[in-house]
Amino acid sequence: MKILVSLSCTMCPDLVVAAQQIAAENSNITAHVYDIRHFENLKTRYNVMSVPCMIVNDDMVFFGKKNVSQILSLLNG
Repeated sequence: MKILVSLSCTMCPDLVVAAQQIAAENSNITAHVYDIRHFENLKTRYNVMSVPCMIVNDDMVFFGKKNVSQILSLLNG
């Protein structure tokens, strides 16, 4: 997973914590966090208009705050 955030975003920390928790408990999952201000290439590549943004396997893009169960549903879906 790639998690795109902005340091001024109030919803981003919840997604980051949930994604990192899942990655910590499953060795097949990684979660990398990127400040969109410093990674313009990712913003352009995934056509990101808002944060938080979660990218799974470089092809599925999800926007908005998510908790652990919501992320797991997306990963298993």
